[in-house]
Amino acid sequence: MPLTDDSTILVPVDVSDPEPPDNGILDHLRPVDVVVLGYYMVPKQTAPAHLKEDHEAEAAERLDAVVAAIDATDHEVEGVLVFTKDQQDSIDRVADQHDCDAVLVPGETRSIERILVPLRGDVNLDRIVSLVADLERTSDASITLFHSVTGGADPSQGEFILRGAVDRLADEGISRDRLHWELSESGDPQREIVALADEHDLVILGETEPSLRDRIIGTVLTPILDSVDVPAIVVRDTT
Repeated sequence: MPLTDDSTILVPVDVSDPEPPDNGILDHLRPVDVVVLGYYMVPKQTAPAHLKEDHEAEAAERLDAVVAAIDATDHEVEGVLVFTKDQQDSIDRVADQHDCDAVLVPGETRSIERILVPLRGDVNLDRIVSLVADLERTSDASITLFHSVTGGADPSQGEFILRGAVDRLADEGISRDRLHWELSESGDPQREIVALADEHDLVILGETEPSLRDRIIGTVLTPILDSVDVPAIVVRDTT
């Protein structure tokens, strides 16, 4: 039995840019529900209503094109258009309104064949495993689960977490041949995640802060997301 109902991922897209996002990552999102947030940045000294009046039609057309490109016939794909002066506030607000489980952070896309899933103890573990199961159940990509032992913690606890996550994903229908785990005792998880991301095509990781502002761009995730070139999916912690 699935861990949860189908997951929902928020995909922010800058609709002021005439260039559409790469279809590589969009294709990979088809097994889950998607909310495409088309945002149009409004300069500080500009009234949003004036900019909307001039650009709403072209922005809506670009948003519709992204929604159509996902073409998830068995899942819901919804577009939301906003004119905003605060991109992050709009992402947080729309993610809450649509009960999104995760947010896509764009990056350079390739064919997605290798996926990295860092796990920090049991922090947000259920939601991360659920999202990975929903997203990857029908793909052929290999999945590497990673945990770094820090602060003198017992390495056996990290191994227990990783093996447990592998078992749960296997129970969800993901072949064990695709599942790998790696335990590190270097004590520098941020550096290791960035290094491992260079060997993967997508990173799926969890929030570590419950507050709205820190959830997506908190002190733990910011150095990682700023240093990773591939797309990342951040699983929200809504507890």
